[in-house]
Amino acid sequence: MNEHTDNINNTEESVKKALDIMESPAEISDKQLQELLEDEECLQACRDIMDSSLFLQQKGGTELPDIEAELERFKKKKAVSRMRSIHRKTGIGIAAMVAILFGSYYFINILTTPSIEPITVFTADTAPQHIILQKDNGEKIMLSEPVIADNQIPPKTATTKSEKKELDYRQVISKTTQTHVLTIPRGESFKVVLCDGTEVWLNANSNFVYPTAFVGKERVVTLEGEAYFKVTKDSNRPFVVKTPTVQTRVLGTEFNIRSYSPEDTHVVLINGKVEVSNTQGGSYTRLYPGEDAHLQSDGNFVLTEVDLDSYVYWKDGYFYFDDIALKDIMQSLGRWYNVNIEFRSKEAMNYKMHFVSDRSKNLEHTISLLNRMKKVTVTLQGNTLTVD
Repeated sequence: MNEHTDNINNTEESVKKALDIMESPAEISDKQLQELLEDEECLQACRDIMDSSLFLQQKGGTELPDIEAELERFKKKKAVSRMRSIHRKTGIGIAAMVAILFGSYYFINILTTPSIEPITVFTADTAPQHIILQKDNGEKIMLSEPVIADNQIPPKTATTKSEKKELDYRQVISKTTQTHVLTIPRGESFKVVLCDGTEVWLNANSNFVYPTAFVGKERVVTLEGEAYFKVTKDSNRPFVVKTPTVQTRVLGTEFNIRSYSPEDTHVVLINGKVEVSNTQGGSYTRLYPGEDAHLQSDGNFVLTEVDLDSYVYWKDGYFYFDDIALKDIMQSLGRWYNVNIEFRSKEAMNYKMHFVSDRSKNLEHTISLLNRMKKVTVTLQGNTLTVD
């Protein structure tokens, strides 16, 4: 009998501690939180009372609850006689706790649910998203406006079948060669036809630096981001693409370069031949069609055979991924839709998936396609995509 009484007294003390802290949750100390986490009696009471709280919220939430009726429901839920005895002796305190819990839902979740720190793999850009053309004199032009430069015929602005604009420099007449910089924001792609007829498709979140006319022994351009090149053949003047980490040299061919970061640097050859070198020196390789040169942290390249479709279809307006890690897929989606990407499971980041979607569709459409695959659950909250 004495043991039974001691158990009741110990449990009452645990509930009292919880009540005191939950009445002023902002004042809880680390020591008090640790004590609660080690008190199984208190945690169990909190779980049960939360059930009652959630039940009340589902019934309306704004009306004053019938505390006595809900207390009866709470008591009946327990089948263990020891807990029944505890509830009878602490009925008033528990009724008060049920009312307090309407404003303490977050606190109890901390006690009863293991915290999962989300892993951010992509961060949205809050700056205005416009396609910008910058000229030598620093003038910046949004390409929704007419492109007019001094002493030259403006590049022709056209609309393709995919409703994407392009600049065509083949008919540009200029007394001097100028250097232009194209900035492609997130959620956009753009095509440039250079003065020699080389076609360049620029992916979202890219910067491209190029001359209005090529002079000298090489045709040199600079890229940060991703672009697909269809180079006009000229055996006397190699075409050179420079990025912060690699340099690609060709005579005439089709290839894709992605260089958003040092660790995400790939050169993929569609047809023809290319030579790729590390800008830091010391590493050099030749590619054959269907090969991907991936720059490693030590400055060397790893060559692998890849499915070329994912490197061709993006310029035609599609997401196409085949056996690609979900982290890489979600980074591409974040870059296109300009949303934050968070993973709640580190393991899910490495899932290999096949995924195809139309980039002209809205984000909700793409989310629904991902969720239909039933490998992960993707939700949008504000400007953040969360992957569970």
